[in-house]
Amino acid sequence: MRTILVANIKGGSGKTTLATNIAGWVAGRRRSVALQDEDPQGSTTQWLARRPALFPKIGIFPVGTSKKEAREQNIDWRVIDSPAGIHGDTLRALIKQADLLLVPLSPSAFDMEATQLFLDTIMERKAVRAQKLAVGIVAMRVDARTRSAAELDEFLYGFDFPLLTHLRDTQVYVQCARDGLTVFDLPPSRGTQDWEQWKPILHWLSTNAS
Repeated sequence: MRTILVANIKGGSGKTTLATNIAGWVAGRRRSVALQDEDPQGSTTQWLARRPALFPKIGIFPVGTSKKEAREQNIDWRVIDSPAGIHGDTLRALIKQADLLLVPLSPSAFDMEATQLFLDTIMERKAVRAQKLAVGIVAMRVDARTRSAAELDEFLYGFDFPLLTHLRDTQVYVQCARDGLTVFDLPPSRGTQDWEQWKPILHWLSTNAS
C-alpha cells in the first residue's frame, strides 16, 4: 500500500480537490483506493457520499486510521486529506505514515506566505532531509495570463521541491465537487484539457510509488 498525504497549513488551498481527484484516477486504473478525511469540515467525506454508485469505487477510512490498520484492509492506495492549520504532533504523525506528500498552493499573497512557513517546517523533518519522503507542489486555480501566476512561479523557484504542474481555474472542478465526480470520470469532450494538466502529477505519482 502507498500512502499519499495532501497537506498545507493554509485553508482553502485545494487539498480536497487534489485528494479526491487523485483517488478518482487510482480507482479508474482498477486499483483499490480509500480516502482518509482528517479535516474536521468533512468535505472529502461529503464528496464521497455524493459519488454515483456506477463510477469506480473509492473507499473511506475513519479518522485516525494508522498505516498498519490500513494495510490490513488490502488497499493498494490510501489518500489522506489533512486539516487546515496542521502542525506539531499531528503533522509529524501523518508525515511518518506517508510515502508521498503533495502540497497544493493557490496564487495569492496569503497562500504563499502561509505555504512558505509550511514548507520550511516540512524541510525540518528527517524523512524529507534524507529524501525518503518525496514532496511535490501543485499550483491550484491558476490563470496563466495573470501576474499572480508569474509571481507564484517566482516564489517557488527558491524551494528544493518540484512544482509539478498548474491546474487551471475552472468551473469543471466546482461541478465535479458538487456531483461526487473527478475530472477522470468526465468524457473526453469535457476532460481532455484537464487530463493534460494532470499528466505531470500522475507521472510523479507513478514514478515515486514504484
